[in-house]
Amino acid sequence: METIIAEIWREFTNKMLEIIMEGGTLAKVEAAALREVKACAAQVVSAYAKQVDEAIVADKAARRKSGHVVERRGDERRIQTELGEICYPRTYFQKASGGYEYLTDMVLGVDKRQRVSEGLSLSLVRAAKDMSYAKASTHLTGGAISRQTVMEKVRGSYAEGAPPEPRRQVAELHIDADEAHITLHGGRKSEVPLISIYEGIEAQGKRRACKNVFHISAYGKSPDDLWEQALTEALKRYDLTHTRIYLHGDGARWIRKGLEWFAGATFVLDKYHKNKAIKGMTAGLFLPERKSFDAALRAALADEDTALFDRLTMGLYDALPERTATILENARYLKAHIAGISICATDPGANNGGCTEPHVSHVLSARLSARPMAWSPQTLSQLAPMLAGGNVRKIPTPAPSMPPPLQNTVARAKRAFCTRNLGLPAPEAIGRLALSGKVTGTSKILKLLA
Repeated sequence: METIIAEIWREFTNKMLEIIMEGGTLAKVEAAALREVKACAAQVVSAYAKQVDEAIVADKAARRKSGHVVERRGDERRIQTELGEICYPRTYFQKASGGYEYLTDMVLGVDKRQRVSEGLSLSLVRAAKDMSYAKASTHLTGGAISRQTVMEKVRGSYAEGAPPEPRRQVAELHIDADEAHITLHGGRKSEVPLISIYEGIEAQGKRRACKNVFHISAYGKSPDDLWEQALTEALKRYDLTHTRIYLHGDGARWIRKGLEWFAGATFVLDKYHKNKAIKGMTAGLFLPERKSFDAALRAALADEDTALFDRLTMGLYDALPERTATILENARYLKAHIAGISICATDPGANNGGCTEPHVSHVLSARLSARPMAWSPQTLSQLAPMLAGGNVRKIPTPAPSMPPPLQNTVARAKRAFCTRNLGLPAPEAIGRLALSGKVTGTSKILKLLA
């Protein structure tokens, strides 16, 4: 084994020197060096796996106690990792209790059907949040992994909420709620909801941004389940006892459900939807007249003057009879949410939020609907919370434990692999070394190894 590692190291050193001798830009040297570092690390891991397998085969006494008999040797295993492809030989053992297994795979925590390491799987899932499955594979593995495999890794992962942190008190909290419109397999349309919670809008240089924003999204959950999750995440961060809460949205039923979960919250009609409805009423008028009606409608809504609003609506009927149905539809929408519009004139805090469309565009739509694509409900249920910013974790699967008689065998193999390849004596040889009474660095290392 010492010869194999020494050979790997000599080959790596020679290739690194060749890269440096060729010269070129830093970017060129960096890319080539990183490629060689990964290849070298992959060879070392393969050598370690081989030594563990050999140690298990050689320890007949421990295998006799655990009830494992060699059935077949030299079965090759290839697995894609962040270091590249790792290949190692394995021994197939028959169990006294019945059945067969690869003990080396068990030591490495590799499932019998696994072809991609957990580390690479999580990296692929994180990349798939921002790019297509194919691009994620190309970016991380050079296309060695299929799009279907990347999709399966997404389905086998989940988004973990934020850990508990010291709760803070804030004067006001803003909640934006909206949804991304997506297409499912088969052409059916659907929606993915998004809830964004932040402490208002602050200036960042010449731009403005939401302060301490975080997002919650899910697919296939009921509105109550979604809002319960939003409240739970908010309470992890804030003491809401004396906080003024504003809920911004288009007034959809599932959005107003949030008022039942956040006690004392005030609904504010999102300005995008308000402006869209007003423009829908005045479209078709010449510009001067359109501006006049626009200003009058806004004033009536701000004052909750429904009588004036109705007269203005009738005036639009007379001016644009061919658009009566559209005008009426938008007028009903605005009147239904007039309290959520007028609050912006009486409560300055209500104007310090309301970014529903940008949130949906950046968090969900950029990945789910910006390009023609279709999704399955199963994938969306896993991917939507990840896009909202949850920490990606692999769905845990029960891993078989190493038989106790062989646990010491594996531990000795690990120590031997490390000490021999660091140029230190093997652990089993410590007892044969004569130790002087003088305390040196070498004697301290030998004592630790013993």
